[in-house]
This record gives sequence, C-alpha cells and structure tokens, in this order.
Amino acid sequence: MAPARRRPAVRAPSKRASSASRAGARDASRASPSPSTTAWTVLSRLFATTFSRRAARREDVERRRTRARALAVACVACAATYLREVYVPAAVRDTFVDSLPDWVNDTVLARLPALELQPETRSRERGPGVELRERGLTPKHPVVIVPGFVSTGLELWRGKACGAHFFRRRMWGTPAMARAFFSNQKCWMEHMRLDGRTGSDPESVRLRAVRGLEGVDWFLPGYFVWGKVIEELSELGYDSNTLHSAAYDWRLSPTMLERRDGYFTRLKSVIETLYSVHGERVALLAHSYGDTISRYFFEWVETPVAKGGGGGGKRWVDKHVHAYVDIAGPMLGIPKTIPSLLSGEMRDTAILGELEGMLGGLLETAVGRLIGTQIKEVCDTFRTWGALWAMLPRGGAAVWGDDDAGAPESGALNFFLQMRAAGTSRETSFNHTVDSALGFLFEQLADSVPHNVAEFSSTIDRASRERLKTRVPDLEAKTAPNFGDPLRSALPRAPNMKIFCLYGAGKPTERAYVYERFDADALRPYQLDVQSRDAALTHGVWQVDGDGSIPLASLGYVCREWRVNRALNPANVSVVTREYAHRPLPLSVGGFQGKSEGDHVNIMGNEDMIRDLLTIVAGRAHAVPPRVVSDVDALADPDRAEKVSNIQKKKRASTRMQANFRGKHDRESLRCEESARRDSLASVSMEVPASMIYSCKFRRMCSAYRLTVLLFWRRQRWALTHNRLWI
Repeated sequence: MAPARRRPAVRAPSKRASSASRAGARDASRASPSPSTTAWTVLSRLFATTFSRRAARREDVERRRTRARALAVACVACAATYLREVYVPAAVRDTFVDSLPDWVNDTVLARLPALELQPETRSRERGPGVELRERGLTPKHPVVIVPGFVSTGLELWRGKACGAHFFRRRMWGTPAMARAFFSNQKCWMEHMRLDGRTGSDPESVRLRAVRGLEGVDWFLPGYFVWGKVIEELSELGYDSNTLHSAAYDWRLSPTMLERRDGYFTRLKSVIETLYSVHGERVALLAHSYGDTISRYFFEWVETPVAKGGGGGGKRWVDKHVHAYVDIAGPMLGIPKTIPSLLSGEMRDTAILGELEGMLGGLLETAVGRLIGTQIKEVCDTFRTWGALWAMLPRGGAAVWGDDDAGAPESGALNFFLQMRAAGTSRETSFNHTVDSALGFLFEQLADSVPHNVAEFSSTIDRASRERLKTRVPDLEAKTAPNFGDPLRSALPRAPNMKIFCLYGAGKPTERAYVYERFDADALRPYQLDVQSRDAALTHGVWQVDGDGSIPLASLGYVCREWRVNRALNPANVSVVTREYAHRPLPLSVGGFQGKSEGDHVNIMGNEDMIRDLLTIVAGRAHAVPPRVVSDVDALADPDRAEKVSNIQKKKRASTRMQANFRGKHDRESLRCEESARRDSLASVSMEVPASMIYSCKFRRMCSAYRLTVLLFWRRQRWALTHNRLWI
C-alpha cells in the first residue's frame, strides 16, 4: 500500500508582510473604483452625450428650418415681383393662399396685388399718361416705334426636324422661348444662328419678327420693354390707329434687313400712310439698336434709287417726320461688341470665366470644359449676327483714346484691348487702341464669317483692308454703304424736325478689356483675364460712366456735337440732350425694373422719361428743355480732339522720318556693297562698269531686286574661279 502524500506546511506570514499587503489593498481600492462608482460614471457620460447630441440635432433642425423659411420667403418674394401685374382668378387665389402658412400670408402676400385685389377693385397706379391728359394734352402726332436689339419676338416659320414642332411659336421672347431652349439647347442655338457666309437665313431655317405691338411690349411676363410706354400712350389717348410698331429681325444688319425683308421700304410706306391719313407728321421713337436703324433709314430714304437708296428726295424727312426721339442709342457703337465677337465674353458673363477658373482645376472635364463649350457656342452664334457688327465702336482715337493721349474718361486708361500671354505679368501686355483692336478682330474672324467681315470692312483702317483682300476676295463688292454714320454722314436737311437724345447716366459701364492668350487652347484661345482687379478693373473689365451697357461717350458725344457742327448739321436741326440720373429704388417701391432708373433697358419704365416722351408726341416739344447731369461736355471738348489730331500728325511725321532714314541707310549700304563687290570682282580680272554701279536707277532698286543682282554676280565669280582652277 502506497504511503499517503504529505501536505506541505503552510508558513504563516510575518507582521511585516501583512502590513505590506494591507497597504497594497488600500492603494488598489483607490486606483480602481468600485463597481457601483464605475456604473454611475458611465451612465453620466452616456446621458451627457445623448443630451448633447439631441441638442445639436435640434439646433441643426432649427437651422435647416430657418434656411428653408428664408428660401421660401425669397421664392415667394420673387414670385410676387414677377407676378405683380398678373391677375390670378379668385378660385386659384383662395386655394393658393389657404395652402400657405399664416406667416407667409401676413408678411409676403400682403404686398402681392395679384393675390390681394378682386378684379372689380383692381386699378392701375396713376402714371404720366393720366397726369398729362388731365392737364389737357391729347394725341397729336402719329407714333412709330423702332425697337432695339433683342427687343422683338422672333417666331419660327420653318425649322429643322428637331424644332419643327415649334412652328409659329416664339423662339425668342415669352415663356415659349424657355421651353424651346431647355428642351433642346443645341437645336435652339442652331435656329437662332445666321449663315456666316451670306449673313441671312441658314438652310432649312426661317425665323421672322412678330408683327404688331405684342411683338415689342413685354419680353417675358413681368419684364417690360416697350410695355410701359405703350400703356402710358394709351392713357394719353393713342390706340392701334395712331400707334405703329416697326418690328424687325434684330439679328440682321441694316443692309440685310432691306435685302431680305424690304424693311426700310415698308417703313417708308407706313410713315407716308400715317401722314396721309392723319395729316400730321410722324414722331419716330427708337431705342438702343433702333437708333442705328433709324439713322440708316434717314439717309437711305433720301438717297436716289440708283445709288442704293429709297428715292424719297432731299425733303422727304422734313415733310414726314416731326420729331426723332433717340432713347439710349449707341451712336458711336458699343465697346462690348468686340469681346462678344472675339470670345463671347463681356462683364455680364465674366463671372462664368471666374467660375471656370475656380473649378476648372478640380473638375476640368466636367465644369471647366462645359463652361468653355457653352461660351464658345454663344460666341459662334454672336459672330453670325450682323447687328453686333453694325454696333462696333466708331470714332477712333479722338473718341476712345490711345496710348499717348489716354481716354477722354481717364488719362490712366491708355488701352482699349490689352493682350498678354497666359501666365505672364501685365507689364508684358500689348495695348491695342480701338483701331488696332478692330483690325485684329477682323483678321481673326475673316475665315469663319467672311460676309460680316466684308460688309463692315469700312470700319477698319486701309492697311487692314488690304491684308483682308487676300482672304476675302469679294471684300470691296460686299462692303455695305456707310448710311447713317454720325461722324461722316450729315443729318437730313429737315429744319422743321426736332431731335431728342434721351439716355441714362451714373451707372458703371464696361469700356476696356484685359485679355489672356492661351496658345494651347484650341477651343477658346482668347479669354478675359477675370483675375485682374484694381480700382477701375473688375473681372478684367474697365468700367466708366454710362447706362450699364453703353458708355457716356457713345450716348451723348454726337448729340452735343450736332449742336455746333454745321458740317454734320447743315440745316441747323434742333437737338436736345436730356439725361436721367440712375436712381434705383427699393424693390417694394420701384418694382423689379424700377420707376426712376437710368439703366439701358429699365429706362423704358422711367416715369420722368415717359413724361417727356408723351409731351413731345403731344406737340409740346418746346416744353422739354435740355438737361445734362454728367460730364458729357468734357468728353466732347474740341480742345481734346485737336490735341489727339496733333499727336496723330506727329506720329505720321515720325513714321515718315523713320522711313526716310531707313531709305537713306539702305542707299548707303547699297553703295558700300557695290564698292566691295567691284573690288572683289576686279581681283578676278572682271570689269564692272562704274556707270551701272553708281547709277540712280540702280540705287533705287527694291531689296528683292538687289538680292537677285547680288546672287547673279556671285554666281559669275564662282564660275570664273572654277574655270581658272580647272585650267
């Protein structure tokens, strides 16, 4: 039997060990809390986190609600502004109002007349027409309206397969345009474009202007063009028998308007008919590009038919036209036509270029190229519109300045178009004057739109025209007559006619441009330098005083000159300049387009301007005195024109001096060459007659002929030397 295993003896701990173990237990109890303490801490933290998350969630929800509320207010406010003149039926009004929160009804809809008033209680505000009628004014002169650029609706009469379903619907103007644009943007652009080779309709596309007053009154519901003027004329007593709209296709040049549509022939007939029926001369009202059309018409109608005119005779205008009212007309052109044709950009679209610059690096294929493609499409369309070419700047350095004299608006502005390579500093830029910028533009576009380049080639200098003849063979034949040029063509001999120049002032307007050249970008080699900014530059655009679209120099320079220049005003026609300071009002008072603005378009709703216009057509033209609130007289200063003329004369004299110096230098060089050649030829026993070397005829030879002679003698020398060695 195995012996039992013996247990090891357990040694009792000593006093020192016991005290050490008790101290360690106390330290451990302090380091690790009890289970109850740990649970309480965890729960506290959990509740704190939960409550903080809930609070953050509530703040986030409240923030989103605030943003949504603000967005709703903005949307309803925009809708209220847009529909401020639109009547909404009672059933629709009640349903809409009941579906909205009370705070919307109490704050926003209280200002919306369309949802506030009943049909029987609706009444128009008291306007200038009512005021003048109560003062005894009545219609006197029949009125003919000549609308401006993009102001007339265009409807489709024949289209491509993608747009055939828009037959007799508007491709420009009214909400139908938005439907056509957003349904197929490429198709819409193809229909709006003209043929660059002919300047007329492209194949299988026919857009025509909407006739009548409805073609020029409202561009879109809530956005007027001639709508306010027509309403006030009706309040004065005019109707469709005494008020006529001479609508036209605003894309066409004046020459193509007559060639394709017979526009000036029809306008002449309308004015003669109104004069015959009512026994009163006509008041012609023109806005924007309509001024270019009207001045062209005045010269065309008095030019003999054999010279391309209307054959009305020298006294036609004096017999049929009582007053010509020019509203914001670009008499010396619009600077932004050059960047529009060169790159499709202007101040209004520069923000797209800035967006492209910000996002192009991150989303180059998605955003940058998309914006670039869109601008390129717009630019290609712009180039086919002859109307833009007809509004190119005129007047040269005397009006727009140059590198030496500066600009009339500012001596620091010494360029019209500044060009530099991308990535280089502005110190390396080349400053184009308006003349060199025009020449540069025409040479760039000679291949893409040869018709427009040829038709308006009279606006560029002779050297540029000579260079273009090799690229546009029929340049001279296609050049349009220069009818209506305010600096070359005199006013009609109509001493009984009165001219009124009405325009706004006091709004920043684009005047000069800073460009970058991207040689590697085939899509858009020339782009506005949207990063250029200083006191006068914004997004690469230099701004001066004007009406937001046309600078002051183009609006008022010619009208001030007509008063004193008998060469341009031989019949001493009365010319009145009346300016309207740009005074924007709050949206709640002036509405979307305002009642006292001097903006290029919104001036058509300026009540002060409408009041003056009604006074003129009512036969009280003497009650509309001149008023100038800008520095236009400083721009028309004859001393400046003389200064620019002297600078140009000095430049021409310097050019001739340099040419003479070069010619003298060439003659001296030729003598040295011939003397050296004579010495070298004599060394090989070849006699050169001195009479040939020093004759006047030989000294005047051109460089190419001198080179030919030089090569001939070298060949002879080589032959003689070769023969001697062979011998």
